[in-house]
Amino acid sequence: MDEHYAGQLEVAKKGYAGIIDPKAYVNDRYHGHWTVKSEKRINGVPVLLQKAFNGGKNNCTLTSMTAIFRYYHDLGYERIPEDVIEIQRDAREIALAHQFKDEKGTPPTRISTIVTKLWAHYGYKGHSSSRYLWKWSTFERELAADRPFILNMANGFYKNHSVTGIGYTIFHKPGFPDVILLEVLDNRSRDIRYIDFNEFNFWGSITRVYPPQDVQEK
Repeated sequence: MDEHYAGQLEVAKKGYAGIIDPKAYVNDRYHGHWTVKSEKRINGVPVLLQKAFNGGKNNCTLTSMTAIFRYYHDLGYERIPEDVIEIQRDAREIALAHQFKDEKGTPPTRISTIVTKLWAHYGYKGHSSSRYLWKWSTFERELAADRPFILNMANGFYKNHSVTGIGYTIFHKPGFPDVILLEVLDNRSRDIRYIDFNEFNFWGSITRVYPPQDVQEK
């Protein structure tokens, strides 16, 4: 018996993540004949690898922050540096004052504070908030507004790891609940990975990143 589903990395072991081919995965796990109902992807979020930065083993959350702030730089928030090394350094400096440690990473309860202070560091009134209980609309709202977010997971394939949420694909089959696959950049691979929202039975947090509401602040 296979230890993983079609379209899923072997190391994922039939869990909620490690999905590399959405269509193959959904048709294997949920027994065929699925079609794409809707899909969304935020364009322009850079693919970054945490190993490229200082303290690469446990800086996944800071790498997601770096990608998101670099995305907002390209949207016109020009006081955010273009250089991702500089953004990461700024994020790390703030994080060190908020319980981040190279050997343990970033405490999930401190992520939104660090993001808000990073906005302030660049002279913007952006902010952030985290949720520890959610429903699909929590994710859908951010993606519809083209706001990438940080998803931190406590167990399973992404145990004690953060990824960047950038999109989704929803599959439909008559008579069955839709299957939702969340698109993420996982800070480990240059390829988009997918998380099965229907199998999302773990502890974690979603941190929303809000740019300043007044566009004049750019």
